[in-house]
Amino acid sequence: MQPGMDNKASNGFLLVDKPAGITSFDVIRQLRKQTGIRTMGHAGTLDPFATGLIVLGVNKYTRLLKLLDNAEKSYVATLFLGSSTRTGDPEGEITATAPVNVDPDQMKALTAAVLNLQELQPPVFSAIQVDGKRAYAKARAREDFSLPPRPVKIHAFQLLEHTDNRISYSCRVSKGTYIRSLSEWIAGFLGTVGYTESLVRTAIGNVQLRQAEKLAQITSDTIVLHLRSVGDILPELESVTLPEAGLAELRQGRRIIWQGSDNRLVVCLSELLQCQGIGFRKDNYLYPKVNL
Repeated sequence: MQPGMDNKASNGFLLVDKPAGITSFDVIRQLRKQTGIRTMGHAGTLDPFATGLIVLGVNKYTRLLKLLDNAEKSYVATLFLGSSTRTGDPEGEITATAPVNVDPDQMKALTAAVLNLQELQPPVFSAIQVDGKRAYAKARAREDFSLPPRPVKIHAFQLLEHTDNRISYSCRVSKGTYIRSLSEWIAGFLGTVGYTESLVRTAIGNVQLRQAEKLAQITSDTIVLHLRSVGDILPELESVTLPEAGLAELRQGRRIIWQGSDNRLVVCLSELLQCQGIGFRKDNYLYPKVNL
């Protein structure tokens, strides 16, 4: 750790390449042990079998993770054809099998069909709340319930490889799109059943997996070197540098005069260019939204 730096006072985002076999919260547990920092959160859960990008907030930046709620997410997935599982991934028991005889014309039509999707049935093994209980908990208890289809938008889709019983594809999707559900839909479109055999999240918004660190590389001595700013993670947001007097007003919940176009998200920086919170501007006034 650099002289004068205090991990417990350091704020920022961490980009982590999650390995397979652990939950997203296991990532936080491990980082707490490695860094000594207790206050951490993550944006966008990855299933245990999946790997790839997770964005974490450290200390006060946990309050900024909601800024990523609506970010598009990109994945590379491998779909196994001919078998379906209860969980939609390799960890569940096989529930059905079917022949795999993919028509070449269906493959040609697949991309357009996926891009036209407007809704998908979410997996029962998901964190969706049903009557005050997580769907996965009800599914594990073998309770009888159903989940209504959810709206989705597939912004980009590309077939990468196709063998007899496997299809690899990349996609960029809207918030709330379950790739396990997309894979099952693709299998059904091709006249069979299937499940997501492997999954890698390659991007969240503008942040790419190649920018992420391996979990073991982030320690108490190195964490400050890995922390990212709001501008690193959300470069598209407007930022304004404010004098301390203006920041003090915002911290008290009061608006200040700050001319410019109306904007629902404005990053408020100190004169040392440190993020002090998020505001919004309306009618040439800047209002506080999140104070750090």
